[in-house]
Amino acid sequence: MHTVIAIDGPAASGKSTVARQIAEHLGYTYVNTGAMYRAVTWWLLEKGVDTSDAAAVEKAVRQARVECRIEKGETIFRLDGVDPMPHVRDARVNDKVSQVASVPYVREVLVSKQQSLAGHADLVMEGRDIGTVVFPKAHSKFFIDADPVVRAKRRQGQGEADVIAKRDKIDSSRKTSPLTRAADAYLIDSSTLSIEEVVSRALEHLSKSS
Repeated sequence: MHTVIAIDGPAASGKSTVARQIAEHLGYTYVNTGAMYRAVTWWLLEKGVDTSDAAAVEKAVRQARVECRIEKGETIFRLDGVDPMPHVRDARVNDKVSQVASVPYVREVLVSKQQSLAGHADLVMEGRDIGTVVFPKAHSKFFIDADPVVRAKRRQGQGEADVIAKRDKIDSSRKTSPLTRAADAYLIDSSTLSIEEVVSRALEHLSKSS
């Protein structure tokens, strides 16, 4: 197993950008697990599967060929040979991804794929359950948070219309792998911080804990 740095947090907290920059600084492979759930959501919508029907979602995913690997320092994710990543920010994906991510079988499959990546490279992995479920014994854990109003404005600035309060409620209350801060995760509130400041704090914490 290689070194894993786990970064969790709610939507629009800045965790993706922070995780990517930390990975670049350390020379680690960046893994965005949220993009995987979005990829599955897009694929299901393309197949005409009702994402509110957990049984239908599970049946479709059970029949899919799910590929997840690291290639030249990048995470490759395919469903039946198709690359969904160019479509993961579609508005319809935003609307449905929390439904799909709440299906236990989907999480079981993707968590297994995510864990397998640590056998191939040092990782900075971000999501909502990395420090609690995917890698509970990660080398270091961070929880990046921000005020819901700030996060909603960030989403709007990105041209997306996520209903932050709704996403938070679904992600935090689902029975399987809910969004929660690991007890040993270092908390950074990004509400009034720039990305550079958050990254600096995270790297400083890593240097102290190494």
